[in-house]
Formats: sequence, C-alpha cells, structure tokens
Amino acid sequence: MKGRLWVLAVSALIGVASVETFHAIFLEIVLIAWFLKKDQRLSAFAVATFLLFFTYMFVIDQANQTVLVEGENQLIGVISTIPAVNGNQLSFEIKTNEEKLQVNYYISSEDEKLEMQQLQVGLTCHLSGALESPSQLRVPSLFDYKQFLYYKEIHWIYTLNKKPTCRHVATSMMMSIQQFRQQMLSAIKNDYPVELQGIASSLLIGDRSLLTNDLESAYQDLGLSHVLAVSGLHVGVTGGLLFWFLIRIGITRERVYVILLFFYPVYMGVTGFAPSVIRASLMAMGVVLSMRLRMKINPLDGISSACIAILAVNPFYAFHIGFQLSFLIAFALIVSSSRLLKRYKTPFTQLLALSSLAQIVSFPVVIYHFHEISLLSLPLNLIYVPIVSVIILPMLLILTFIRTFHIMFLFDLLSNVLSPFVEFFHHVFIWATNLHYTVIFGKLSEVELLVATFICLLVLLQWEVGKVRNGIVIWLLFSATLYVLPYINPYGEVTFLDVGQGDCIVITLPYQQQVILIDTGGKPSYGEKEEWQQKSSSFDVGEDIVVPYLKSRGIRAIDLLILTHGDYDHAGGAAAVLDQLNVKRMIIDHSPVQTDIENNLIETAHRKGTKVSQALTGQSWRKGKASFSILQALEEGEENNGSVVLFAVIGGYKWLFTGDLEEPGERLLLTSELLPEIDILKVGHHGSSTSSSEAFLKKLNPSIAIISAGVDNRYGHPNGDVIERLKKFGIGTVRTDQSGTITYKFITNRNGKWITMLK
Repeated sequence: MKGRLWVLAVSALIGVASVETFHAIFLEIVLIAWFLKKDQRLSAFAVATFLLFFTYMFVIDQANQTVLVEGENQLIGVISTIPAVNGNQLSFEIKTNEEKLQVNYYISSEDEKLEMQQLQVGLTCHLSGALESPSQLRVPSLFDYKQFLYYKEIHWIYTLNKKPTCRHVATSMMMSIQQFRQQMLSAIKNDYPVELQGIASSLLIGDRSLLTNDLESAYQDLGLSHVLAVSGLHVGVTGGLLFWFLIRIGITRERVYVILLFFYPVYMGVTGFAPSVIRASLMAMGVVLSMRLRMKINPLDGISSACIAILAVNPFYAFHIGFQLSFLIAFALIVSSSRLLKRYKTPFTQLLALSSLAQIVSFPVVIYHFHEISLLSLPLNLIYVPIVSVIILPMLLILTFIRTFHIMFLFDLLSNVLSPFVEFFHHVFIWATNLHYTVIFGKLSEVELLVATFICLLVLLQWEVGKVRNGIVIWLLFSATLYVLPYINPYGEVTFLDVGQGDCIVITLPYQQQVILIDTGGKPSYGEKEEWQQKSSSFDVGEDIVVPYLKSRGIRAIDLLILTHGDYDHAGGAAAVLDQLNVKRMIIDHSPVQTDIENNLIETAHRKGTKVSQALTGQSWRKGKASFSILQALEEGEENNGSVVLFAVIGGYKWLFTGDLEEPGERLLLTSELLPEIDILKVGHHGSSTSSSEAFLKKLNPSIAIISAGVDNRYGHPNGDVIERLKKFGIGTVRTDQSGTITYKFITNRNGKWITMLK
C-alpha cells in the first residue's frame, strides 16, 4: 500500500462529495476501473473507503439539524470566535449547550462600542434577542451565506435586542489558545504600523479583518489569495526558523523534534484552524516524527493521511475552497516537482515551473468559484511569493519575537523599514487590479468541472514525460473552448436580478448576440452616520451582486446599458459595471437636468470610452429574432415619470419594461398609438400604489406581471391594492421579494421556461 494511500484519500473525498452531488460518483467509478486490473486489493480498499465516508458524511449531514425555534429567545453561551466590531455592528459566534449561533448586535453609542471592543473569546454571556434563519441564496452563483453557515453547523442568526452581559469563567486549553490569538490581533492593531496591520494579521494568525476591502479584493483578483492563507509556505518558514533558533541556543535535535510536535497543534489554533494550515501542520508533524524515529515516510502517503484525518474530524471541510486548493496544489507538487526540478536547473526556471504547475492544477477550482483568472497572476506570483517567503514573513516573525520581549525601539526601527516595502507592493497590486487584465470564463457546471480536472491532469502528464508542446497545445485548446462556450450557448435569458429594493434586468440573446442591462440596482444610504458608526467597507449592489452575476454568466461586455432614470435604486450600481466590464453604449433618460448620480456616471462612461446618449421615443432596433423599441422617454424633470419605457419581443413573448413609471406617465403612454398588448409586464415603481392603474392594465392585457421589490422594504412595496388589481385582471404575479431572482430561459424565438431561485 506504500505510495498508494492517495487512492484511499481520493475515495474518501469522493464519498463525502457524493452526498452533495452524485456527479462525484463517476470519479470513483473511473478510479476503481483504473486500478481494478492492476491491483484488485487496492480497488477493494478504495470501494470500502468510499462507502465508509459516504455513510459517515450522510449521517453527519442528517444530524446537522437545529433544536432551537425561531423567535425571541434568552440564551447562555460561550463566545467561540474573536468578536468583530465593524462600525456600529458587533458579530461573533457563540456555543450554547444546544448548538452554535451567529450573533449580531447593533451598537447604540460610541461608549457602548468601546465596551463591546473589550469582549473576548471564552467569555460566558447571557444573551437576549431573536433567532432568524439565514437568508437563502437569492441570486445564482453568488456567495451562499446560508450554506457557509450550514457547513459550520450554524442554523440561526441571533440578533440581540440589548448588549450581552458576559463574565469570565474557567476556560479550556482550546479557548486559551483562541484568547492568545485575540491578544495577538489586538497587539497588531495597537503596535504595528497601519501599512503592516492587514498582512501581519493574515500571515501571523490567519485573520484578514485588518485588511482593507480594496486590498483583499486585489489579492483575490490577482490570484494571490493563497499568500494570505496560512499554509505550507508559512508552516515551513515558521517551523524552520523555530528549529534554527532552538538548535542555536543549545537544545538537542531530539528535544527540538519533541518541541515541534507540540508546537504545530498550538500553531494550528493560533492561526485559526484553516484547512490549509491543518494540512500543512499535519504533514510537518509527519516529517518531524519520521526524523525523530529515523524512518522514511512517503510524502504522498503523508498528504493522503492528512486528508483522511481532516475529513474524519470534519467532512464539511471538503467544501472549503482553502481545503480544495491546498490539497490539490500540494498533491500536484509532490507528484510532479521532483521530475520538473531535475529537468530545470536554474532557480528561476524551477520557480517558474512550480508556479506554472500550481496555476494549471488550481485552474478548474478557481474558475468554478471565482469565474475568472488574472493574466498577471503568474508573473506576480513569481515575484511576490519569494519575497514573502524570504523577507516579509521572516521579518514579521522577528518583529513578533522582539515585541514579545518589549524591545520596542528595535521593533519600531524594523517595522518602519518593512512598512514602506510592503506598502509599495500593495500600491502595485491595487494599481494592477484597476487594469482589469482578467479573462472571464463564467461559472463551470459540475460536469464541466470534472472535465476540466481531467484535462489539467492530462496536461501535467504530458509535461512530466517531456511532451511540453503537447501539453501547451492541449491547455490552449481547452482554455479557448471554455472561453467561447458562452458564445455557442443557444439559450437566451431575461433575468430579473434580486437586488433588493431596486431594479436590474439582464437580457442575454442566444449565442450572446446582444447583452442588454436595464438598470443596475443600488442601495441608498439613509441619513448621515457618525464616524464611529461607519463600517470599514460598505455593501455595493453593483460590486457585490450585479458584476459577479454577469461574470458568472460569462458576460464580458454589455452592448447596451439602459438607465431608465436617475434614482439610486436604479442607477446606483452602474459605476461598478462601467468600471469592471466593457460597456459599449449607455442610454439615459431624456430629462433636461440629470441627477448627480447620472452626471457622475456620464463622466465615468466618457473616461472608459462608453458612448452615451439620451433615450428618444421611437428608437428601435433588431438583433436576430428579437426586436426592441423605446415607447416613451419624456422630457420630464420628475424622475419616475421620466423613466425610459422599453417594449421588446423576446423568446416568443412581448415584454414591457417600465422603470418607475407612475400613473401620470401611464396616462401619457396610453395616448400613444405605439402601445400594444403585451404578454409580460415589468410592473412600474416596484408595485407602488401610484402605478399600474386599471386603464393601463386593461389596455396592456398582460398574462404575467413581474415585480422587483426588496424583502420587508420600508415603503411597503408592492402595494396591496396593486396586487388585488392584478388579480382582478387575471394577471399572474411573480415577485423578487418572494421568489428571489426570476429568469426566463428560451431558445431563439420559441417559448421557454421560467426559473426562480426560491421555489
């Protein structure tokens, strides 16, 4: 079995994944078929391992249930994660006798904020508040927070109605380690230069809360996130420096090995028990143990044992991207690095080969989760990873050591030397991100992910046997195929994105002949917040919903962006769309005076090379089987009734998109000879009482009405009278506040099918 333990590890992983998706079983069948003739005993062990972990995961998954009930509750629990205070919001996880909860509290004053910042891991707290189920995913392909919490065995958001009352009690070893971690985070906040705080907290304790939003996004967009994740690089450097120091002060090797075996579990706790650090620490412990016992352990068996051990402790780790990338890259490096290092002799070519290997093997997982890759990723990794390994991480460890012994003059000196060095790279990263040198592929399906994984393995095999040219050709053909997939997709879609209280409609014609975006949503702020209430990063509908969705669909360019009018809930997300995607043309309303939002967007559009024009009544165009015409674009100072009204024939239906049109605008439209009967109505002004008059509905005679409104919005949209009016005329109603994102999917001009995110 020596050197073959990886087969069991893969079988264990497939067994866990098969509970979520039966596509994974195909991989196990291929694996068994591959080894059946070569080694029947190994095949039998693989089948047994698969069945064992499938059953184990099924039992764990079925047991992952709540015993609590929604509504007001008073509970007692122990704070289990470092409390985070962001603006006026406090959040942390707490362990009760029954289960774990995600706790949120809105701080009422600046003095109370200072008090909440003193909360620590391990405190026992009396809590009063309401339990609410986490929101379901409402937009396809975005981050699923409810699933994220589920994998952490958390089923409730516990919103407190008053501040927690906490006290110190005896703590366990685990809590003591977490308290030490919190003390380190506090020390980094208080003593380190601002320029170093984010990277120091990330590299030393695996906490990214001190990274600015722009900087964290830059690391992710440029394919450098793995540098911030505590993994093999950090474990190796930290363990190596500790080994060197202990030997230099006269401790024998045998005792150093014992110290390291105790150090690595503590190090896992201090860095937050991320899957990548657990994997690297377990492997490091295996190496130390083999050196202590003077026995040779196969590296492949070492990583396979670590994988099986982690899945046995917590099978939900299999769905963590850090786990996936850490094991995938480490596995590839162990299997292929020795041959590559023999073939490439100079340090640079070896580094280039290993970095390319990591890029290739991680490609399917990165595309599956993030839908795009940066063309700057490989060159920046070649430059930055050695700098982190040789300079930044060792210097941060030395600074931590110096601060521990309170040699502050030396700490200040070295930190002021390192600070501008790190700041320079961070400025470069943010600048490079703004260049948008990324290739958007769109989200891979599970089947496409399996195919992509096989292709990547084939490329690596070609590389290993010296057929580099074959590997490059296969890789380029495969990447080109993925790139053109959106352009050979025969399906078109009309999608009403759930952007909360706002409008955003994406029209994609078959084969991406044309992509039209009508409005972009936007979350307006209500009232000025004091400085202590302001969060380090704010939610932006365009940045956090619209752009990620468009990228997940493989949309790289917007042919036409129509902003029906200048209200924030319709145009607030457009800045991010203009910044991150190629918008060829933007149409705004025909108002004689534009809002501040529109003026800023016009300036941005001109800077980005986007053509800007005002909508004109009677404008029309055709693309393929679809046709579009602007029925009304009034020269109104009042925004809602000045909304651009668009009529379209798409996928066998006649559509009318009305923006925030209200009854006065409807009356003017009724006098127009252009107004036809329709099939689908996008209800004006989110179903406000001032829209969708009886005369208007009677004239249009739609069969389906779509209402875009936020859940429990402050305006009470859609209005009850409007809903009753729609029922009176026999019009079926679908609402984003009830159904999430609503999509109509069709082929050419034939009738298609309706899909909603929430059933």
